[in-house]
Amino acid sequence: MSHLNKIKIILLFYCLGSMTLLSAQTSQKKYDVQSAIILYNISGGGQLAQDVNLTIKGKGKMRFKDWGAVELFEEEIEEITSGTLSNIETITRCIKRQKKKRLDVDFKTKKILERSMPKGNVSENITKGLVKQGQEIIAGQTCDIWEGNGVRKCIYKGIPLLVENSVLGMHYQRKAVSITENIKASAEKCTIPDFPVQKFALLKTNIKTKSKKVPKEFSEVLMDVSKEMYKQLNDGNMTEANLTVKQKKVWLEKLGQNVFEKQKVLLPEMLLSMQKARECLAQAKNWIDANVCLEDVASLKSQFSKDKDSNIESWKKGDQDHILDDFDENIALLKSKMPCIRSAKNIADLSACMK
Repeated sequence: MSHLNKIKIILLFYCLGSMTLLSAQTSQKKYDVQSAIILYNISGGGQLAQDVNLTIKGKGKMRFKDWGAVELFEEEIEEITSGTLSNIETITRCIKRQKKKRLDVDFKTKKILERSMPKGNVSENITKGLVKQGQEIIAGQTCDIWEGNGVRKCIYKGIPLLVENSVLGMHYQRKAVSITENIKASAEKCTIPDFPVQKFALLKTNIKTKSKKVPKEFSEVLMDVSKEMYKQLNDGNMTEANLTVKQKKVWLEKLGQNVFEKQKVLLPEMLLSMQKARECLAQAKNWIDANVCLEDVASLKSQFSKDKDSNIESWKKGDQDHILDDFDENIALLKSKMPCIRSAKNIADLSACMK
């Protein structure tokens, strides 16, 4: 082989290698935009039981740079349960994804949970199992609509501008209200709080323990239940319309499990706290002492209602009697319901107890 032919072959392999490398780099792009910031409105809710309603509202933000190699998700969500059961859950989320790891900020414990990202292509197939159903304009951009069982998404350059999940009348929506492309995404713009980092141990026992102690937000519960329910329906060649009233009740109980479990703990705690406050109030000498007696009750009340007006401004004889009578009445009422509360097996049972 001539020297010239050898050079040609070397150049050919070099070009092929360069093309392969370029193709690999291109495939690593998660989004078709170098950097962007997207603002979302979050809403949802529905009827968890006959007399229990759920309302979801919140805001979200997604920022990324380097074609999605570094991403930061932030959400502030409020889940309000009303009716026979009252509950307020405020959720603050902050998640950063970069290279081969994901960082989840836990604002309650002031720690950051680090876990490895799944191996494989960096791009997530967010339309897997979905069917393209046309286009919509969201946040001023035309995006492709993808639909499947209980799921609807609108994707723009790989970016989800709309995510909707629905099942049995319960729904969740995260919808973009603005998108700004090619922002100056400096390192400071994709940072998370300076909390200690705790690496996630990939042990089944640890995962199970954490899942029991840390309740999921409703959007995650809705997706999990939806996947489980539609899998069973598909396996049986059925649709949601084929479900009996009893079957629907079972699935709705799964959707309300987090609220049920929290209320099962909070209601007995509230009774005990009210009883202690009543004993304390009987010994209070002035309105300052009386308000100290109510601190624990007020703290628990904030998890049931937004009404934080629990301060006592007067502790005269007539006021004392009125407040103590109210406590006696409410304690007696909740105490009478306690056997039913303890025996309740699901959110429907618990709702019936509180009527």
